[in-house]
Amino acid sequence: MRWVSPLEKRRFLTSFLQTHRLKHPDARFVLRYLLQHPHLLENMHFTETDQRQARWLVVSSAAVEVEEEGLVFYRRGQKSTSLASIMGDLALHPNEPLYVTLHFPGKLRNVSYLRLIDHQAFENVRRHERHEKMAKAAGQVLDEALKRHEVARLKLQIDQALDRKDMELFYKLTEQLKQYEGQS
Repeated sequence: MRWVSPLEKRRFLTSFLQTHRLKHPDARFVLRYLLQHPHLLENMHFTETDQRQARWLVVSSAAVEVEEEGLVFYRRGQKSTSLASIMGDLALHPNEPLYVTLHFPGKLRNVSYLRLIDHQAFENVRRHERHEKMAKAAGQVLDEALKRHEVARLKLQIDQALDRKDMELFYKLTEQLKQYEGQS
């Protein structure tokens, strides 16, 4: 996991709070609390992966559609949306890692945010996107090769029908070839 300075985190969260209207009113209070406590920022990690078994805070902008409420907190698999529960946990366990996921429009194009998120998770997303592109390209190459093979097979059968002077088969195969070539 790449180390990110509390100052970088503070700058981003300050900008985030100035820019976005949050889905849940208490979310702004929690983020401001984090900004006021450098030791919490030190142990805070932005992530895009599920951290339900750790301490994970999920905050959503009002401008995005997500299934979760606008403020959700997980600790060892237990979900809470209670401000008192969240604040109590932050106060009682200030030195434990806190994972934070923010949902807001354009986050995967936001360079400031991408620099903060857990590098491994971001690399996994990029690796998946590269894999999807390569799979699509491989599928296209395979489709083209199958098409060339089918065209060559039909042409060979057409030649054989002509050699045998089988005009009925010849017309049938040339019609299939026209239809096949017309599909692409």
